[in-house]
Amino acid sequence: MYSGDDISVSEEQISPLTVLQSPDSSSTPSPVVGDAIPIKPASVISSVDWPPEDDIDRYVGIHHQRSSLSSLGPRSDSLASVYSGAGEGRYGTVAVRGEVEFALQYNYKAGALEIHVKQCRDLAPVDVKRNRSDPYVKVYLLPDKSKSGKRKTKVKKHTLNPVFDETLKFHMTLHGLETRTLWLTVWHSDMFGRNDFLGEVMMSLENKVFDDPTPHWYPLQERTEPFDDVLSYKGDVIIGLKFVPPDVTVMKKGKRSRGALHVLVKEAKNLVAVKANGSSDPFCKSYLLPDKGRSSKQKTPVIRRTCSPVWNHSFVYEDVSLQELSERSLELTVWDHDRLASNEFLGGVRFNLGTGKHYGKCVDWMDATGKEMTLWQSMLEQPNFWVEGCLALRPTLEHRTSK
Repeated sequence: MYSGDDISVSEEQISPLTVLQSPDSSSTPSPVVGDAIPIKPASVISSVDWPPEDDIDRYVGIHHQRSSLSSLGPRSDSLASVYSGAGEGRYGTVAVRGEVEFALQYNYKAGALEIHVKQCRDLAPVDVKRNRSDPYVKVYLLPDKSKSGKRKTKVKKHTLNPVFDETLKFHMTLHGLETRTLWLTVWHSDMFGRNDFLGEVMMSLENKVFDDPTPHWYPLQERTEPFDDVLSYKGDVIIGLKFVPPDVTVMKKGKRSRGALHVLVKEAKNLVAVKANGSSDPFCKSYLLPDKGRSSKQKTPVIRRTCSPVWNHSFVYEDVSLQELSERSLELTVWDHDRLASNEFLGGVRFNLGTGKHYGKCVDWMDATGKEMTLWQSMLEQPNFWVEGCLALRPTLEHRTSK
């Protein structure tokens, strides 16, 4: 079975998987992959509470530019560029200068990275006439640029040498920090919401040793290019696939089945934390494309308060042939469940042959690469065998322009 990052194959006697149509179904746990599904834990949320999640396309941001007056007087927007990705203001209105003093420490007891933002000095003035700004510090751990992934200090009024003395906390494992980049930015707070960029510090946390709690001074830098979402790490998902050929002795509704695709969603690791408590409430959703209708959609239960959920939940797609599966795509997406608002997309994968075509017609959802494509190919070539792999979640399921 699964070991490391490699795809593995295991043989077993064919035993039909229990088809679970909704997270409300329950069954009996078993250590054997595919034979039975664990009982729903107490932390699982019933599907009746789920609001319908929005289409992934709603996560494509729409950039707006608008003019306004600053709290420190009118300024021209001719030098400013609005960056609405993770920023909340404009760049280029002032020449960056100055330093920021902060310390990094990992709190093992709380399981959190603690960033002690002490102070800044010699910042650029947004109000040149009065030689002052209203600065604050904002921090992300890239690639997470979500609203819940943001930490901010309080605003200090009318100063170029603000003293914050605040600790910003990110609840995350040390292993999770290995894939993150600290992005600390300093901003001038504008009463109309057009905050001005005063500088940044970018620091990779890979192989970082948090053994020095002493604050250090770091020079503020001009803006770097926005972080590329396509390259961002959103965690991993462990999936098992098996094609069960038709049984000539079994007849359904007067006709013989063409076969069945069995999907075991085992677990995910290092998902992005979107809740204020440093965790998520993840569930996984499945479609067998091109069908995105109600009959094709299947869901796991929701596992609460974790970024590494264990589902061990099976989906079964009946009456499909090997030839048909070579022209179709299994799409799995991971979401954070929200009772009051729309569920948040955490990442996804697509399994197919990566041909870019569906029965000769170009489609953007036949875009699997690497392990996605290899695992699907292995499943098609070895009926009655489980194939299993650990795959990195894509940060977006938009069409890949390069293979």
